[in-house]
Amino acid sequence: MSRKIALKESVTVTADEAAFMNTEKAKLIFTVYQGRQCALTIRQDRLIDAYFFSKAPSNMGAIYIGKIKSIAKNLDACFVEIAAGEICFLSLKNMSSPYLLNRSLDGRILEGDELLVQVVRDAQKGKRASVTTEISLSNDYFALILGSEKVGFSSKLNKEKKNNIKKLLTKNAIIENGSLTQNCETLLSLPEYNRLRAEGMALDNLRLPPIGMIVRTRAGESSNSLSMEASSKRNVLQQFYDLSLQFIRLLYIAMSRSCFTCLKKAPLDFEAVVQKFIMENGMLEMEEIHSMEEVQSTEEVHSMEEVQSNKKAEAMKAQAESKWYTKENTTDKDFSYEIITDQETLYPQLKEYCDSYGAAAKEVHSRVKVRLYQDKMFPLSVLYSIDKKLGMALDSRVWLKSGGYLVIEPTEALTVIDVNSGKYEAGKNPEDAYRKINQEAAREIALQLRLRNLSGIIIVDFINMESVQDNKELLAYLRTLVKSDRVSTTIVDITALGLVEITRKKINKPLREQFMSRE
Repeated sequence: MSRKIALKESVTVTADEAAFMNTEKAKLIFTVYQGRQCALTIRQDRLIDAYFFSKAPSNMGAIYIGKIKSIAKNLDACFVEIAAGEICFLSLKNMSSPYLLNRSLDGRILEGDELLVQVVRDAQKGKRASVTTEISLSNDYFALILGSEKVGFSSKLNKEKKNNIKKLLTKNAIIENGSLTQNCETLLSLPEYNRLRAEGMALDNLRLPPIGMIVRTRAGESSNSLSMEASSKRNVLQQFYDLSLQFIRLLYIAMSRSCFTCLKKAPLDFEAVVQKFIMENGMLEMEEIHSMEEVQSTEEVHSMEEVQSNKKAEAMKAQAESKWYTKENTTDKDFSYEIITDQETLYPQLKEYCDSYGAAAKEVHSRVKVRLYQDKMFPLSVLYSIDKKLGMALDSRVWLKSGGYLVIEPTEALTVIDVNSGKYEAGKNPEDAYRKINQEAAREIALQLRLRNLSGIIIVDFINMESVQDNKELLAYLRTLVKSDRVSTTIVDITALGLVEITRKKINKPLREQFMSRE
């Protein structure tokens, strides 16, 4: 007698689930993978960023009043206590103007000195946490830093945008002779200055250390045209005054606080991830909108046929100059940021943070959407193939669409990336085949550097090409690709053996170390 087997319940994708699955625009996902809390950014069905959270909360970014316990002259460093029994490493190299609170600075650093320090690296693998005296605060548009009066600009800002911002800040006496003006009256807006004095703050007694500034890439969104609009000028100035107010309050409060006081707590792990996600995709949105506006502006002067003709001519010229460069244009103005989590305890924290962040920015940030995903029949890990995507990101082999593949092997001293032709058939013209594989490999390498958070020295063994010109174009193409990386990345050169040298600044642990760490 045959036994009747019950049919499994069919799982269908609903309209809401289909909307969730659409990743044409980047989505930030907070979930759990193999017992580890993680944050993943997915765009166009590709995993482009991943971060695993440590069990112990990070203290990076926290600002303390520390005390120098001892000085190690052989290391050109000293050890600073920031809390009872918590000793940190402080390098004395390039230290210009530490903010001392127990005495006036006379060029010396002595045991027992009390000074402002900021945590720049958490303790790990038996090493102490590291701190710096170059205290910094930042928002979307600016960063203020102790130690120098110089004003710097993001390398991603073009000359026109730099000049527009420089003229605005100079007109308002914020910048003078290429340096930040060093007095509270100028660093604060007039209403804020008067309000602080009314509150009883003796700003005249505040000893300002040298303060420098960096104008960030996002400040350029308001200066895309030759003449900035009044609303854009107000926005840029307000961003500066809001940040300088935080900075001056911090310095003033420090004068009346005791040693080991934490003046500014480190941001929660998820806050840093959300802020980075919003800022990066905000810049992408503005670039797309400005690109569209430029096209529309051109259409007002020329007919559509002329525009198309010009575009065709420009495309042919670019193709003639190099066979490497490709450009994808996106012109969707209805951009919105979507953050999704299946963690019920995390959802209200995300919602509260994004609401407050959007209210403070008063710009595109207000379009952040935070959703709680609760479909147990079709979990997030299945919806976005998270197991597969993370498995590939942690694997040493990366397949290319052409049939070639990369082998990524990190070692103690450096990371080695080998490019192989794999299943790709060269045909009658091997040089063309090698050029195409190297081009595809370069795009994938730029993505993998960011995704895996590779840093330090990176050596890439591309498929050998006989043409010197092809090698030069490969280097130029790779340099173009890494420009969008938020972490400073340098394509150095090709060695005599045909190996491409890359250096990338270390900001955090590589993805594999984050995943394997049980701290």
